[in-house]
Amino acid sequence: MPINVAIAGATGHLGPNVVRAFLDPSVHPSRVHRVVIFTRTATSATAQDLKARGAEVIEGAPTLEGFNGIDVFVNVLSDRVPPDARDTYIRAAIEAGVKVYFPNDFVADPRGFDFQHPVYNMKVAHSKAARELGSGKTKVISVYPGQFLEYLFGAGAMVGLDTLNRTYTVAGQPANKFSVTSTADIGLALTRLSVLAVENPASVPDHVRLSGDAVSIADLAKLVGEARGETIEVKTTDAAETKQKVIDNPADLLSLIKYIFGSGLMDFSNENDNELINPGESLWKWKTVADAVKENKGIYRPTPTN
Repeated sequence: MPINVAIAGATGHLGPNVVRAFLDPSVHPSRVHRVVIFTRTATSATAQDLKARGAEVIEGAPTLEGFNGIDVFVNVLSDRVPPDARDTYIRAAIEAGVKVYFPNDFVADPRGFDFQHPVYNMKVAHSKAARELGSGKTKVISVYPGQFLEYLFGAGAMVGLDTLNRTYTVAGQPANKFSVTSTADIGLALTRLSVLAVENPASVPDHVRLSGDAVSIADLAKLVGEARGETIEVKTTDAAETKQKVIDNPADLLSLIKYIFGSGLMDFSNENDNELINPGESLWKWKTVADAVKENKGIYRPTPTN
């Protein structure tokens, strides 16, 4: 039976591609019947585009009434949304009978961290509370896709990727890899996981790692350099000092990104759930960093919203 899906945060960085994946003709309406999105501004260009594609748009926060008949709730809300609001939404979803919940645990897997960070502590606490509240009723699946591919060069020189000045700087070992997954592939993966988990909750683990690709800063310098016909120099800085900056000032997200890129803590290339979701790439081909570099030459180019 086709599933019904609700998505909060549908017009943000990740949300539009998640909605588009659930509305893709390959699954909609054969495997996915309704796609409901909650948004603060139903008249925005992105919301109207998603509506034209077939989404039902509800203006405002998720409510018990809004979850009526919904099987899967995908939370891609901004990290700025207060924890108590997130908890209120999942309580309403569980009360309404939602079978599967994806909390906003996207990007890194904090279970492997060698430090504490308030943003990730908040995510862990929310997911834990959701599992306790939904025990026996709602399957909670945390998905860790690594860095969003489209935003890999977004902060550029501020996180050490200074393409224009032909210098990449890594906090740690230049050969340490980190996983990267495109937002389109994350959307496809969530669609597949939703169908599997509603059919058989035990078939999907509580924690899912994705790795559309994995690269090191040294790999990245080579790829971008070849694409631009230039040589990009790789420099190193002290990983321990960078980590201490994050500990001393958790709001220093640029140092956090630098440390994660160079530490190897976000390398899911050998331990991931790609085969569960997309066996042998039989459903789609994961977009690689090389694919992206061919398009952007190591310079951030915002993805069109429509």
